[in-house]
Amino acid sequence: MIFHFSKPPSSQLENQPIADKDNSQTTVILRGNIPQISNNGTYEKTGDDFLNKDDLENAIANYQKALEKNPDSQDLILKLATTYLKNNQSDEARNLLTESLKTKPDSIDLNIALARTYLGMREIEKAKGIIWTLDEKNNFVQYYKGIILVLYKDFEGAKKTFQNIADLNPKPEQSLLDNNQKFLDAYQNFSYYKGGENLYLEILLAKSMTGAEEYQAAIPLLYDILNTKNNYRDAWVLLGYSYLNVNKPNEAIDALIQAKDLTPKKPETLFYLGLAYFSKNDLDKAIYYIEEADKNGYEPKDQIKLKLGDLYLLKQDYQKSATNYENVLSKNTKNMDVFIRAVWLNIDKLNNPEKALALSQKAADKHPNEAMSFNLMGWSYTALGNYDKAKEDLEIALRLQPNLDAAQLNYGWLYEKSGNKNLAKEYYKKAYILGHGNSVGVLAANRYNNLSTNISAPNIEPIPRN
Repeated sequence: MIFHFSKPPSSQLENQPIADKDNSQTTVILRGNIPQISNNGTYEKTGDDFLNKDDLENAIANYQKALEKNPDSQDLILKLATTYLKNNQSDEARNLLTESLKTKPDSIDLNIALARTYLGMREIEKAKGIIWTLDEKNNFVQYYKGIILVLYKDFEGAKKTFQNIADLNPKPEQSLLDNNQKFLDAYQNFSYYKGGENLYLEILLAKSMTGAEEYQAAIPLLYDILNTKNNYRDAWVLLGYSYLNVNKPNEAIDALIQAKDLTPKKPETLFYLGLAYFSKNDLDKAIYYIEEADKNGYEPKDQIKLKLGDLYLLKQDYQKSATNYENVLSKNTKNMDVFIRAVWLNIDKLNNPEKALALSQKAADKHPNEAMSFNLMGWSYTALGNYDKAKEDLEIALRLQPNLDAAQLNYGWLYEKSGNKNLAKEYYKKAYILGHGNSVGVLAANRYNNLSTNISAPNIEPIPRN
C-alpha cells in the first residue's frame, strides 16, 4: 500500500467443508464457520498455509492443535500469539504468553511478544516495563525500545536508538534492518521541512509503524495526533488501515468515514472502506466503495479487479467475477490462484470451456514448471471432451507433483465423463485422502458418493469437528 502524505494545515489538522464417515458410505456436510483442521499430523504447516492466506481462524485452530501435541514449542507459542493479535484477540495472546513465561521467564522473544500485546491493548506503561528490563544488547529489544520512545514522544531518544541499530557491526538480520530503516527514513523526510511541526514527524513515524506492520503501536500514536488535530485526514486513513490489519472492521469504518468526509474522492480512503465492508460481509457497500476507488484512480488496478472478482463471486454474479479475474490476468500473471478461479468459473458456472482452455494455456506459458498449469489444461480439455489430450496434461501434472489433489480429482472426472466409473472412484478416493478436508476433498467425496451409493466408503478417518 502506498500513502502520499501531506503536511497538516498550520491551523488545523465461504462455508467451510467437513467430511464425515459413517458405517456405510462417505457423506459430506457443509457447515459454516467450522475450522478446517489438518488430519495428517502437520498442524503447524497447515496453520502456516492458512496464515499466508490471511485465514486467521483456521490458522489459529491448527496452531492450537499443534501446540497440544508440542506444548513446549516456543515457535508455536509465538506463532499462535502473533495470530491472536492479528485477529483482534489480545486477551488470548496475553494469557498464552503470560502462562508460557511462567516456565520460560528468561525468553526474550516471549517477553517482547507480551510487550507487543500490551501495545495492542494500549497499555504502553506495561509494555515499557517489560522492554526496559530485557538485555539491551538484543537488537529487537533496542528496536522496540525505539518504538516505545516514539509513543512517549521522546523523538530524539528514539532516533538515536534506531541509528544505533543501523550502525551495528555485524549487522542485524535483514528484516529488522529494513523495518528500522523505515523509521530513519521518517526522520530524514522530516528534516527536509525546516521548522516543521512535530505533528508532521509523528504522522511520518506512524506511517513507518504501519509499514513495519507494527499496527498495535501505530494506533495509540495516531490517537495522540488526532487529539491535537482532529481533521488530519492522513491520520484518519492510517488509523483505519491499522484497524483493518488487526481485524477491527467497525473501528476501521469509523476512522475511514472521517477521512472520506474530509476528502470525499481520495482513492485510498475509498479502497480501504471497501475492504472494511468486505470484512463485515457487507458485499454491496464493499463493491460500491471499491468501484468508486477505481473511478477515482486507485492503483494498482489489478488489486482493484482482484477484490471485485472475489466480491462478485460471493454475490454469485459469475460473469462479472470472471471478467474481473481475467482483467487481473491481463496485467499480472503471477498469481496462480487467479488462474484457478477464472478457469473454474468458465467451466463450472459459465459453460465456456474454450475460454477456460485459453486461460489454462496462458497459465502454462507463464508457469511452465508448475503442476497446476497442466492440471488446469487437463481440466479444460476434459470439459471440452478431448479426453486423450486431457490425460496427457494430467499425467504431466502428476509427474511434477504426484500428491496434487486437484489433478487426482480431475483424473476422476475424466474417467467419470468417459464412462469408466471404477477408475473414477479410485481417483476420487485419492483426491479425498490428499485433500484433508479441503474443498477438493469435499468435492471428491461428493462425486464418489454419487457413483457408489451402495459401496462402502474408503477407509479414511473423519475430519475432527473441533
